Amino acid sequence: MPLARRTLLIAPLATLSPAWATTELQWVAGDLPPFAWDAPGGGRGFAHDLALAMAERLGRKGSVVYVPWARAVRMAQQGPGYGVFPLARTPDREAAFQWLVPLMTVRYGLYTLATESRLSLPELRPMRVGVLRGSPIVANLRGDGFTQIVEGKDYRDLLRLLRNRTLDVIYAGTPMLEAAMDQYDHARMLFALQATLGEATLYMAASLSLDAQEAQRWVSAYRQLEKEGVVSRLRRRYIR
Repeated sequence: MPLARRTLLIAPLATLSPAWATTELQWVAGDLPPFAWDAPGGGRGFAHDLALAMAERLGRKGSVVYVPWARAVRMAQQGPGYGVFPLARTPDREAAFQWLVPLMTVRYGLYTLATESRLSLPELRPMRVGVLRGSPIVANLRGDGFTQIVEGKDYRDLLRLLRNRTLDVIYAGTPMLEAAMDQYDHARMLFALQATLGEATLYMAASLSLDAQEAQRWVSAYRQLEKEGVVSRLRRRYIR
């Protein structure tokens, strides 16, 4: 069936009811294009649109609350019944969430300004590297010997810090950072991907306390949309 368009409802945080959320999942997200971002005309992105399509399949009014990314993860981890996306499935998070559906596997890259010469990993290690606050990929940097690590609240912040040379490098998922360049009006030619370091599969995940039957409803809705080709169409809309 055709995917009907819906108007996004951004609920104020004060209206989020823990008692309600234990029985019906409520989505939270941060600005992480191309998967989800709070655009002037309403939220957009592959995972955002997928969440609304799944809600429609369940006969519900779709809504997503946008907050800083680290806060979104914390709400889903500690709250009574939230869903969050896109969340990297990593060993340290494995037991902290219900993993509903996979979105895609992404590789993580180290980006500098394009004015830098070609740099190897050993040359990048002593530099100031920016990473998204609350992201588990900081462990990749530390495990590889990076020591000057700076956290930013979102990709807009990290790109600004790199452009004004407060940072030397940004470490991020390649599709997310490149989509953020487009979204926040930074020409891609201004940046250079110097190296890649690790990868992870991104998921739509939920609080452990969310009722198991409710979680299964969303998984079943996803599988129906996947079978009908809706998931692949939404992915092609945002990820090329």
